[in-house]
Amino acid sequence: MFKMTGEFLKLLGIDSQRVRIEWISSAEGTRFAEVANEFTQTIKALGPANIQKVA
Repeated sequence: MFKMTGEFLKLLGIDSQRVRIEWISSAEGTRFAEVANEFTQTIKALGPANIQKVA
């Protein structure tokens, strides 16, 4: 399923680094914050997405 999602994003012209799927338990608040901060930094480093409107 995750591989298919990556392939679909590629077809749409979206860098697969812009999506992150992570399993985090509701009891892992600290881990959630770490992942959210890491992902935010990744997105900021990538800069604006070059996505064209279809409609």
